Amino acid sequence: SMSNEGKLATLIEVEVGQIDRGASLQFLSQYPGEEEVLLPPLSNLEVVGKPRMEYSGEGTTIVIPCRISCNLKTLTMDELVARRKQQMVAMQRNLMQETR
Repeated sequence: SMSNEGKLATLIEVEVGQIDRGASLQFLSQYPGEEEVLLPPLSNLEVVGKPRMEYSGEGTTIVIPCRISCNLKTLTMDELVARRKQQMVAMQRNLMQETR
């Protein structure tokens, strides 16, 4: 809705699929009338259409259509740390061999 400062409310309309669907947190919400969702790790919102204006008795809202884009190929932090550790161990071996 339009506030006293003349700002518009923004609503992000999210389209989800079976793979990138988040976990419902509605039972924890401070606002029981709203559906809150925890997005999967390594995901982001991708705008999929032009924003549109919706008008109601309460004011004007900008609606931005989006979808969740989940990157299933990116390594997790644990995998990155393990890979870095392997690289450091290999580098240490090479340095030891070179200094003999």
